[in-house]
Amino acid sequence: MFEVVTTFNQYKHGYFSDKMLQTFDLYWKKSINLFAYIQNPKKNYNVGKNIKIIDFENISEKFNFFKFNYNHKELSAKIKSYKFEATRFAHKIYALKHHIEICKSNYLIWLDSDVISFKNIDEKFLSKLTDENIYFSYLGRKYINFHSEAGFMIFNTKHKYHNEFWQLMSEMYDDGKLFDEKEWHDSYIFDVVRSKLEKKNMKTLDISSFGLNKGKDPLEVLDNSVLGEFMKHLKGNRKQFL
Repeated sequence: MFEVVTTFNQYKHGYFSDKMLQTFDLYWKKSINLFAYIQNPKKNYNVGKNIKIIDFENISEKFNFFKFNYNHKELSAKIKSYKFEATRFAHKIYALKHHIEICKSNYLIWLDSDVISFKNIDEKFLSKLTDENIYFSYLGRKYINFHSEAGFMIFNTKHKYHNEFWQLMSEMYDDGKLFDEKEWHDSYIFDVVRSKLEKKNMKTLDISSFGLNKGKDPLEVLDNSVLGEFMKHLKGNRKQFL
């Protein structure tokens, strides 16, 4: 019913990403497969059979095309910020785009490689975050007038808007349309496409609507949401606390 996708560079982020794989192995139900698209993978990962390792290089043709054709736009950005790091976050898009073509489950989850799990996660919990009428479940941050958090997302692969959503995402990246937007990173582009299709009556679910813990960093929406009971997002400087 659920499949999970992630991607990371073993050379750059291996320590924390290994922790992600290990804790997924420990706490996620074995019937849920994780597909890890890894740049520079190790020869061996000591994880269960439900964790599938894919060499990102084997699916990188379209990503390399994107990088070759549009890297000059990123280099010419006047402001140096994650908001304009299109190539860095494009790995996520191309891993997802590849897996969508072979996904066998009704629901596909994206999980950032710096999210560690610490409590058992099963289909019963995940099913509360979506249903057959909802295409896209996401972590919104409208409460602080900020772009969404793309560290955890659910896509309903059987939904009538599935193909249209990913056609628009493909146009954003393959055709370079994202460079016409105010920001070029994946979270912002997901928001642009989501908003466009919501106007056509695509149903979505903001996981933040289930409630958020108050008194904590408002930017850390994953940790403050219902997901925070099961996992922790080690974003940026928070990695030093692992």
